[in-house]
Amino acid sequence: MVSGLPHGTSPDSPLQRRRFLRWLIRLGYGAFALAFALPALALRTLTSEAQTVAAGDRLVYAIGDQAGNPVTIDDISPGSSVQAFPEGKSDNQNTLISLVHLPESADSAIVAYSAICTHLGCSVLAQLNQDGNIVCPCHASVFDPADGAAVLSGPAGRPLPGLPISIESDGAIAAAGSFDAPVGPQ
Repeated sequence: MVSGLPHGTSPDSPLQRRRFLRWLIRLGYGAFALAFALPALALRTLTSEAQTVAAGDRLVYAIGDQAGNPVTIDDISPGSSVQAFPEGKSDNQNTLISLVHLPESADSAIVAYSAICTHLGCSVLAQLNQDGNIVCPCHASVFDPADGAAVLSGPAGRPLPGLPISIESDGAIAAAGSFDAPVGPQ
């Protein structure tokens, strides 16, 4: 008698083969059910509403020691930039914003653009390059913040989308609308 088997059965008996086939069929049913469940769950996440930038959203620091604190006009020195999110909307990477204080000139101003490159969707660098331009580290696209984030070089095919901003009474920077073009690659 073989240990663990009923008397008179061998490992190659029809009874053992049937048990194995039942087990294999159940495994197949489980795999089949899983093949339908996973895409359904993936579709559910795709249909969830993405947070977007809207008029009135206060902009808060995205990175660094001040992350989550409001960005004020006095925080950005001429010729520099910071990255921000609309307050409470940092879950959507496509809401990342580059705020740039243009260098001192007659029309010195703060401008805002999407911080998502229009080539492949990488985040642009938080700091401007030595020429005062926005740079994408992935494929070296360069954008001119003084000229509507026009593409100066690299594979990006269009400028970074612009974002109208307003300055609140306490100096905090807020969105005055939404991006003027689709964010990221299109």
